[in-house]
Amino acid sequence: MKKRVWIVALAILLVGTFFSQVLPTIPRSETLIVDNLHGRVGNPGNFNLWIPGSLAGHGPQQVLMDALWYVDPQTGEWINALAAEEPVYNEDFTKITIKLREGIYWSDGVPFTAEDVIFTVKNIASNPGMNSSAQLQMYVKDIYKTDDYTVVIELNSPNPKAHNIFTSLVYGALFIQPKHIWENVENPLTFTFNPPVSIGPYILDSYDPQGYWFLFKKRDDWQRTSVGQLYGEPKPNYVLFIYYGTDDRKVAAQARHELDMIFDLTPEAFEVLRERNEYSVVWYEDFPWAWMDDVNSRGMFINNAKYPFDIKDVRWALTLAINIEEVVISGYAGIERVSPLHSCPTQYFTEIYYDPLESWLESFTLDDGYKPYDTNVAYRIADWAEEQYNIEVEDPEAVWGVGWWKYDPQQAEKLLLQHGFSKDKNGRWLLPDGTQWKVSIVAPADFEIDATRLAFAVADQWRKFGIQVNVETLEAGPLWTRQAIGDYEVGSFWGGMLASSGIPDIWTFINGFKSDFYTPLGTAVTTANNYRWKVPQRVDKIIDEMGASYFADPKVMELAQEFYKIAVEEMPIIPMVINKKFNANDNYYWTNYPSAKNPYMANVSWWAEFKFMLPRLEPTGKK
Repeated sequence: MKKRVWIVALAILLVGTFFSQVLPTIPRSETLIVDNLHGRVGNPGNFNLWIPGSLAGHGPQQVLMDALWYVDPQTGEWINALAAEEPVYNEDFTKITIKLREGIYWSDGVPFTAEDVIFTVKNIASNPGMNSSAQLQMYVKDIYKTDDYTVVIELNSPNPKAHNIFTSLVYGALFIQPKHIWENVENPLTFTFNPPVSIGPYILDSYDPQGYWFLFKKRDDWQRTSVGQLYGEPKPNYVLFIYYGTDDRKVAAQARHELDMIFDLTPEAFEVLRERNEYSVVWYEDFPWAWMDDVNSRGMFINNAKYPFDIKDVRWALTLAINIEEVVISGYAGIERVSPLHSCPTQYFTEIYYDPLESWLESFTLDDGYKPYDTNVAYRIADWAEEQYNIEVEDPEAVWGVGWWKYDPQQAEKLLLQHGFSKDKNGRWLLPDGTQWKVSIVAPADFEIDATRLAFAVADQWRKFGIQVNVETLEAGPLWTRQAIGDYEVGSFWGGMLASSGIPDIWTFINGFKSDFYTPLGTAVTTANNYRWKVPQRVDKIIDEMGASYFADPKVMELAQEFYKIAVEEMPIIPMVINKKFNANDNYYWTNYPSAKNPYMANVSWWAEFKFMLPRLEPTGKK
């Protein structure tokens, strides 16, 4: 094959396995091939992203649609996309003025104006059942324009967070609809928006009726998009989102240079890939390889509504009975960043929260004066890694985190003894009533394998301490049902207050912990507080004050720091490690992906921000 006019050969190779239709013939060197986040899409002909159950991560949100604003969680960069500048509120936060970017056009040649924004808000608000409809009905009193590129939104009550609806903080947003298409739609809840009219830098070229792949072609007028105006021409002429199946298929495809960006692999699968393809890289060129800046952390979610977990000292004893180095090394082969705060230690949040709070962590004491913080965790893991992999780690804290909590079984024992716990002759812990202390941990059975590994690693730690522990693995349905109603003691979960974004304002993640929203056991929670933390009054005040503050107000960071301090004192759950991703990129046809050496944005293909990476990729010239 002289030139890799790739797709024909690939289709012949794989037809009969799962591809239902031969892919179009397109030049391989002009095509970026991306792993499909959703796997096989069940309703591939639906491009209506504004209805419940719709999917966006297989290309529509990344290359077709656009929002007013984006934030890159890796760097904290605020991106004015369809909006020309940040939202402007009046003094009492009851009115927002939005200046729109001029020179933007829909892919069918119709200019983007204020009419599209106004129509989108009114259309969704007037059609209950559409995504964000309830929020818009609650918040928006009126919306109108003062000129073709200025929109004013009047709010029903003061709300300095109202612009979040129109902002992609991590994934998704209220994407703008083309008025000239949607105003003729009879039923917005059943309309498939197919073919979609694009406002992003690509248009839909074709897709597999069985949902295995979606092909997008660069617009001839890419200059008339926010991506083109901000960052220049996207380099790939085509972007193909494709689902190969299991990890072994993805590894084989990237080894053949037929899959440029993989969503995620197990560490074992990446080990095979890097042996088979010298061009495959993740975030680090060498150990620990993985990208460790996802916007969620994992931890032991302790059910505060159940005895004895309602006792703060018990929660702290469980924390000090964990050797985090053993968890990271034995459970994750050393590939995890530790998280002592109830937040996510991303590159950006480390800069704005972890580093400023480290001196407080070092001086923090429990009620008896004991200092539990350990500043040397990252350095001990680095010593292990340097010996294991014959490497030199320049900045261990940048890789493994600023620190964690001491492994101190003696202090943990002291905390339990003062609450009436005791040990039997075999060294096993007994509850104050003399019965065996048995702890059950629930964890995912067949998904989010890192959460499952965390559960078993922590169970080993607590058994070593003398607690009888059982790990129960559950499929997604029963797992989330039991989490919601509080039918668990400890869960290996993620999210909630452990999440982060690209802005310092954490109100979105902690608002649900207000006392007003507390839900008793047996009733499904509608907030993130599935572990039933009965927060101190100080937390209610912090949430209220933060909710009344604009996201860029410096006071927001001060309030967030105060919240993190209270969470550490109370230790309602045990934050442990960030979510890592082996999202492997192939440098054979394309290069200049975000990396530890060049962290210009998050290295993700499944977020809506992905479109802003495309102008910064570079072709290698290989054919």
